[in-house]
Amino acid sequence: MGEARCCFLAVAVLMALPSAIGGPALAQGAGEVDGHVQDAQGQPLQGVGVKLIKTGKEASQQQTSDANGNFQFGSLASGVYIALASLDGFDPVTCPGVRIFSGLTRRVEIKLMPAEGEKPSSCESAESPGG
Repeated sequence: MGEARCCFLAVAVLMALPSAIGGPALAQGAGEVDGHVQDAQGQPLQGVGVKLIKTGKEASQQQTSDANGNFQFGSLASGVYIALASLDGFDPVTCPGVRIFSGLTRRVEIKLMPAEGEKPSSCESAESPGG
C-alpha cells in the first residue's frame, strides 16, 4: 500500500508541475493591440500612422492602417502605453492610458475628424472579448 501511495503522489506532483511552471511563464508573455481607424462617417481610413509609446520609455513602435483601417501591434511588454494617430487633412489624436496585459489583446478604436472640424478626433480602448 505504501508503494501505491508513493506512486500516486509522484503522479499528482507531475500533473501539477505544468500549472505551477505555466503561471509565471504566462505572466512573462506578451500582449497585443488590435485597432481600427475611421473617419467622421465611420468609413475606414487607410495610411494612418499609429505610434505606440510605452509610458516612461523612449522606444516606440509604429504601424500604418491598412485598406480596412486596421492596424496591429504584437509582442508588447505589459504596461501603460500612449497611442498617437495622424493623417494629413485630419486632426491628430492622442490616446493615453492604453493598458497592456500579458497574454491579452487590447482593442483601440480611433475616429479621426477633418482638420479644423467642429468635433475633435477621439479614441477608445478596451480589452477584446475572448482576447
